[in-house]
Amino acid sequence: MNDQQPDPSISNRRVASAAALSAGLMWLAQPPLAAWPFALVALVPMTALVASAKAPSKRGYAWVWLAWTIYWLVSLQGLRLAHWAMYFCWVLLAGYLAAYPLVFLITARVLRRRLPLFLSISVAWTGLECLRGYLLTGISACLLGHTLADVPVAIQIADLFGTYGVSFVIAAINAAVFRAVRAAMQRSWNVEGWVDVVAASVLLGLTLWYGTVALAFPLGEPIGTFALVQRSEVVEYAQELDREVEMFRNYAADTLQAVQQHDGPIDAIVWPESMFTAGNPWMIADPDAVPPPRADAQGSPLTPEDLQQGVQESREYYRQRASYLLDAIDAFRPGEASPHLIVGSGVVHYRRVPEVYCGVVHVSPERQVVDWYGKTHLVMFGEYIPIVPHIPGLRALVPPELGLRTGAGPLAMKVGTALVSPNICIETAVERVTVDQLRTLRRSGTPADVVVTVTNDGWFDRSSVIDHHRRSAQLVAVGIRRPILSAANNGPTVWIDSRGQTVQSIPTGASGVIMARPQRDARSSLYLQIGDWPARICAIACLVAIAVAWKKRRGGLEITAT
Repeated sequence: MNDQQPDPSISNRRVASAAALSAGLMWLAQPPLAAWPFALVALVPMTALVASAKAPSKRGYAWVWLAWTIYWLVSLQGLRLAHWAMYFCWVLLAGYLAAYPLVFLITARVLRRRLPLFLSISVAWTGLECLRGYLLTGISACLLGHTLADVPVAIQIADLFGTYGVSFVIAAINAAVFRAVRAAMQRSWNVEGWVDVVAASVLLGLTLWYGTVALAFPLGEPIGTFALVQRSEVVEYAQELDREVEMFRNYAADTLQAVQQHDGPIDAIVWPESMFTAGNPWMIADPDAVPPPRADAQGSPLTPEDLQQGVQESREYYRQRASYLLDAIDAFRPGEASPHLIVGSGVVHYRRVPEVYCGVVHVSPERQVVDWYGKTHLVMFGEYIPIVPHIPGLRALVPPELGLRTGAGPLAMKVGTALVSPNICIETAVERVTVDQLRTLRRSGTPADVVVTVTNDGWFDRSSVIDHHRRSAQLVAVGIRRPILSAANNGPTVWIDSRGQTVQSIPTGASGVIMARPQRDARSSLYLQIGDWPARICAIACLVAIAVAWKKRRGGLEITAT
């Protein structure tokens, strides 16, 4: 770095071309095409910018942001289908996520002054992925490591360092490819080039060796039989009561048909998010609950006694509805024990102020609601919108359903001899959420044997958003060394084993039932023991690099690489 005479900036055309090429290669590596080999070279053009002695100009950085904004718009275009207001949120989210590759370029150039190129690239990319999983509630979809979701031998290290570990290795390989290509073009090698290539080769070798050993580990006996039900029901934010009842009946009919055709025990039946509600959520009322400010049919205010009576009637109707379904199931299975119901359902808790949850309700074979789980990680812009509802004049633009509360925390539902950790929607797409839940259950003495997730991706039609959701779950399954069973409206309904492999799935948009028999895994992953601290260390290094870059900018200096 020359503090007095900085090198001229890289041409804007070169910066824009490099950023666009990297973004394009990354898109090819992800769904819908999912051509994973492109991931091994996707960061090479960006790496060339990091290794350059010249720094991009301000306009050059703007081109980087624009190229990656387009990448995110294309990759997450399915989000816009949920509601007309989501078009604005989709564009806003794409612009936000595009800031990370931009900051990657800045931080990697700073780190390059002290670290080998492969470490600069890997630490910067991994650290920023970690930050992305926390900032603004977090989003962990489309991580670099997800590109190898369908290459089982390459993702087994996720039980050591999560998806971040896979991303780290891929980024190192990209740095090595850049070194090899540049050496071939210049027909010469230097020590730094050899260090990057050898280090990446060692990381790759260790990854493949560990993956081979992990895949050979024998799994245990089946945990039980779980019927995962999927239909492709069209959903709206403001759902009419008749439509909710119709969806319930459709799911019940498909469930009964699958039960009739299945020969053998069924321990639990799993319905997707919200499909069991049918206009009548599970209700709870505290003794001192305050009636909501509305009148009855005669125009009189509701009294506390009216509220308590109404809640009890609703609870009884809910139990009767579950009983009717279980009775119909038993009629097809004489002599067999009734299954548990693990169903996506709304939950309303009346307190001083009513609280509405997106929930999973557990109904026992004895027709009793045993417990319920409230979603702990809500979807920004999907289940709540920050700030906007509090701005005068803008509240009317927000759909009334965007006001859910977060649940109390993880829960272990007992199904036979198995402990089931329920999960809802995006919670498997924000990796730290599921990992932290399993860590909490483990510390409490109720370690889960399987994760059952319910989701409603009917909002996203047949877009690649559904594939991104599945891939996130695959890497999480490896990270926690537990099978993940997903029941989804529209998809992804999938049985994933503890090695991250898709055992069985239902195509997006189709109807069907998977009779999953997940196996126990005796392993306890390092990732569950230490969490994502290795990735956090990378994130801390990125924050330091950002501070250094800011200080240099304040001093009128350019960040250059040696």
